[in-house]
Amino acid sequence: MFLIASAWKEVTMRCLCAAWRPLWPECVLQRDFEGFEELEKEAVVHYIVSLGNSMGLEVDDDDVEELVEEHSKELSTEELLELHKEENETLKRSLTSEESGEDEDKEESRIIPAKDLKDAFICWSKLSKLAEDYHPDVGSVQKAIRVEGATYNDEEDGGNE
Repeated sequence: MFLIASAWKEVTMRCLCAAWRPLWPECVLQRDFEGFEELEKEAVVHYIVSLGNSMGLEVDDDDVEELVEEHSKELSTEELLELHKEENETLKRSLTSEESGEDEDKEESRIIPAKDLKDAFICWSKLSKLAEDYHPDVGSVQKAIRVEGATYNDEEDGGNE
C-alpha cells in the first residue's frame, strides 16, 4: 500500500492529462500556453479595475498598468537609502510621541465612565423588556436577553462568578 501511495505522489498533472486526453477528452482542460501569461495578466488587471469600480473609485486599465509598472521598477541605491532614512525618521517620531505621553492621553480619553456604562445597561434593560413584550419571535428575544444578561452580570461581578 505504501508503494502505491508513494508512486501516486510522483505522477504529475501533465502525465495525468496526457493519459486521459485520448480516453475522455472533455474532462481534460485544453490550454494554449503561448501567450498564457498575457491573458492571465489582462484578467488580473480587469479584476482589479472591477474591484475598484465596485468600491466607487474611478479606475481604468491604464491606471492599474501604470501602477504595476511603477512598482516593478528597481530602485537605485540612493532611492533605497532615502526610503531607509524616511522609515528611521518615522520610527523616531513615533517613539518620541510615545515617550511624551500623547498615546496615553488618547487611551485615557477612550475609557468610558462607570456612570455612562450604568446608564447604557439601564437602557438595555428597558429595550429588552420592550422587545420581550412586543417582538413576534419570543424565543429569539428571550435567548438574546439571556446572553446579554449573562454578559451584563459578568461585567457587574468584575468577571468573577
